[in-house]
Amino acid sequence: MIKAIKLKKIVFFVVLFGTIFGILYYKFFLFGNNISKNRSDNIEDILSNMQNYCADVTVKVTSNKTENSYEMYQEVSNDWSMQEVKEGEHIAGVKIELKGDNLKISNSKLGLEKVYENYSNLVNNSLFLNAFAEDYKNEQNEVNSCNENGQKMIEIKLNTNQNTYIKYKKLYMDTKTMLPTKLEVKDNAKKETICIIYNNIELK
Repeated sequence: MIKAIKLKKIVFFVVLFGTIFGILYYKFFLFGNNISKNRSDNIEDILSNMQNYCADVTVKVTSNKTENSYEMYQEVSNDWSMQEVKEGEHIAGVKIELKGDNLKISNSKLGLEKVYENYSNLVNNSLFLNAFAEDYKNEQNEVNSCNENGQKMIEIKLNTNQNTYIKYKKLYMDTKTMLPTKLEVKDNAKKETICIIYNNIELK
């Protein structure tokens, strides 16, 4: 009888311990993993819609000593991306096109054109939203999201990118339309290197 009581107590504590362990295990892996804790299917669907778009943007590029702003037009369609500088000292009229592994740089005003084959994106092509969407889906990168000043903010830490000048990306979207309003690119010290303002954007 005594042995039976002891056995019941042992079974009870084993079950209790197992339940507690299971709860802690579940919470740790569901909420404690920074890499996937804030990913959601809803956001991934929204970003997937940005694989095809056109936009008028203001791009601010900041280096150690200088800060330059450019007015640009962007267009993205699946694996083809294009951006043309509308206003910017010395580079107005420059058009850059990416198609698969080929890069074409042209300037119709000067009659210049140069094609680079087997081009690899040396800087993780940070000026396009489709690149942001791919970074979001990469589970090796860390993702955080929240509402900030009436906008949806998504931040990605690019663990797979070795370029220290492009280590963080932060996208802001209007909470009503879920259209992007601003994209920030920061270095490994979280200092802003590129800021893109979406003055007008159309998803296709």
